[in-house]
Amino acid sequence: MYAPNYHQEKDWNTIADFIRRHSFALLISVENGLPTGTHLPVELEEKSPGEYVLRGHIANANTQTSTFAGGQTFLVVFTDPHAYISSSWYEKDKIPTWNYIAVHVYGKLRIQSDEELIASLTALMNKYEAASAHPVSISDISEKELRNNLKAITGFEISIDRVDTRFKLSQNKNDRDHASVVSHLKESGDTQAIEIAAEMEKRRNKTN
Repeated sequence: MYAPNYHQEKDWNTIADFIRRHSFALLISVENGLPTGTHLPVELEEKSPGEYVLRGHIANANTQTSTFAGGQTFLVVFTDPHAYISSSWYEKDKIPTWNYIAVHVYGKLRIQSDEELIASLTALMNKYEAASAHPVSISDISEKELRNNLKAITGFEISIDRVDTRFKLSQNKNDRDHASVVSHLKESGDTQAIEIAAEMEKRRNKTN
């Protein structure tokens, strides 16, 4: 992913927090010479102190599973929020752009055992059911139904061998234009635009 130095995020805690908050990802591999991808939840886990991995699962009917045993490097893309930036918000510049945050993770894939998959599914349900008025846990699923569903999916774990980031947040704009962009994004009422504005302010405050 192309990213000028001033758009790159180097702090792992910031990157990890972004992945956890935007965990609906795009899993990409190469199948029969062509790129193939699946949109799915992928969770960041600390496997051991300082060792992080990505975990998820995929339907066995998905032909991308045929790429799991080849030892290739997988790409997992985490993105959002994003927002259009109008050049009318600048004092002089006339070129509009797009602000966004994206994290690309590269690594090798390992297929999980049934026990590992159940543990991953348990953690996934616990995370997303926590906000429900009537949370459901994996223990609420009958043994027969759970085992039948496990037969239809494959759990995976991906090592984190390389991370590319682009936090494109108007870092190269002067204070007036930067403040104008933040103001217009907030006024839009769009949740993604508001999140971009907050990220812009956070980074500006760090450098001032």
